[in-house]
Amino acid sequence: MPVGGQSFGSVRKAREALKERAEEIVKMYFETWKQALAFGDFETAQKCASDLAKHIPKDEEGFTVFDTDVDKTAVLDKSKSGPSIQIGVAIGGLNRALPEAVVEVIEVKHNEPTE
Repeated sequence: MPVGGQSFGSVRKAREALKERAEEIVKMYFETWKQALAFGDFETAQKCASDLAKHIPKDEEGFTVFDTDVDKTAVLDKSKSGPSIQIGVAIGGLNRALPEAVVEVIEVKHNEPTE
């Protein structure tokens, strides 16, 4: 079934609604960023900056302002790969009890220093 068919009509509608409000959403991101910095909430400010930086579009030549995130996982083209094969392994015999601990008590006598 191709993506975007009858089954995904609500997804298409949601994307259109977000696209219509894109400018408002970007302004809200910038305002949140400013407020977070003003209140010293650097974690939120960093998240806003990161989210905005990830979505800066490429220019006409295909260059981006920032390099690709090194932690971002590569998207694999599944159309060029074979079927997915999953293999499971069950390891048995792990429910055995541990042997009893052997404790040996050694009595140590304290000697007074001799002169």
